[in-house]
Amino acid sequence: MKKMAVWTALFLVLAPMAGPLSAAEPLSLGDVVRLALENNNTFKTSIEAVEESRFKVRETWGMLWPTLTTEVSYTRQWAESGFNANIDGSYNVKFINGQIAVNPGVFYNSLQATRDAHVISENNVRKVKNETVVRAIQSYYRLLLAREGSAMREESVKALEENLKTVTIGYNRGIFSRLDYLRAQVAYANEKTQHINAMNDALSAMADLNIQIGNDIDVQLDLDPDAMKVDLAKIEELPSDPEGERKLLVPMIGEALKNRPELIQITKKKELEGHLAAAAESMYLWPTLFAAGSYGTSKTIRSASETAAPPDPITNPVGYQFYQMMSGLQNSLAPSEWNRSWNITVGATYRWGALSPIDSSHAKGSQSRSAAKQTEFQLDDFVKGVKLEIQRGYLKLKAARTSLASQQGNVKAAEEGLRVSIVQFRGGIIDNTKLIEANVQLITARTLYVQALHDYQVARAELNRAMGKDYFPVR
Repeated sequence: MKKMAVWTALFLVLAPMAGPLSAAEPLSLGDVVRLALENNNTFKTSIEAVEESRFKVRETWGMLWPTLTTEVSYTRQWAESGFNANIDGSYNVKFINGQIAVNPGVFYNSLQATRDAHVISENNVRKVKNETVVRAIQSYYRLLLAREGSAMREESVKALEENLKTVTIGYNRGIFSRLDYLRAQVAYANEKTQHINAMNDALSAMADLNIQIGNDIDVQLDLDPDAMKVDLAKIEELPSDPEGERKLLVPMIGEALKNRPELIQITKKKELEGHLAAAAESMYLWPTLFAAGSYGTSKTIRSASETAAPPDPITNPVGYQFYQMMSGLQNSLAPSEWNRSWNITVGATYRWGALSPIDSSHAKGSQSRSAAKQTEFQLDDFVKGVKLEIQRGYLKLKAARTSLASQQGNVKAAEEGLRVSIVQFRGGIIDNTKLIEANVQLITARTLYVQALHDYQVARAELNRAMGKDYFPVR
């Protein structure tokens, strides 16, 4: 482990250092997760969707708020004869004009549907967050793994280059055969190619992580090498017997079925479709209640003919009496002064035409009922998938832990084997082939160990996601 830390440090020293944090501070996994969430547009979109769903709930509550208006109008009219012939128009001012119409069933079920949609959007935030965090962890450890591999290949190139120099000198002196010389050349050339591939993998992994945290792809990142260290003594032993695994997996599956945001989303979607169906069916199950009212004032514009002088009561008493009667009636029906008034109307309407099966409300209700049944099938498939995901995650974690335990000792044995091979090679006890084999075995052991570290950390994150946890412990 100490040598691998040295190799990682050497690689980072050789590469230019820059990044979201200062060069003196390695980018920790927590920093990467934070930056990934801050720069993930899908995550930010899901948060905005929660706000949108909240306003949709408020919009449904608005069905209980009446429509309030103020109305001012001026009317001109003309009639050849009759009562309206004496009126040229009117002024009308309605200070308050309000009306409301609510179907109780539509309101209740629409409100419940928007609330379900709000819960779905909230859990979508959790879902996107979990996926973003896991991708960030995968990218972080992928870069660490790629850099470890590049550093190991670099050490191997140096060792094989030194070996080639030794074999070349021995070949020129007749100590080694041409076959030994050619083998050394091929091993060195092959390792140089592997080193180039490893460096390219590291660059690709760094570009991927930069994209995750919102950087340009070529920004150099200084990661915390301690993130790859695991104290096996502190890792809890996982059961190997079927009964012990069952006792461990059953609570995990139960926790997943309770916490997985996708499961909550599917359940709420089923409820939402049921409420939408009930809202459509309420058109013929419930009457629509309404209320309307207004308060205002009006004034009638009298015609010019109406202002003529009244008949003489002495010479034309009948005409005068008729004039007085018509004036009183005119003032009663069309007062010339401003006249305040108010009115309130309440009632209910029933849309009996919706009872017909060809009405659109029946089709809408049936569509929502069908969609609710579809979510039942989705729910069943998802539960099966969760069980399989938990088992796969557990097996992956178990395999990674087992590999860590075995490869940790294997690296030490391979290092000692290479050291002995070098001594024996220099002493002429073994040939160049055995030395190259020892070097390949050490590279393989180191690669498998670092891969096991990577797999262990990623497996923990994926298993936490499978159980629906929002927090991902990594060390």
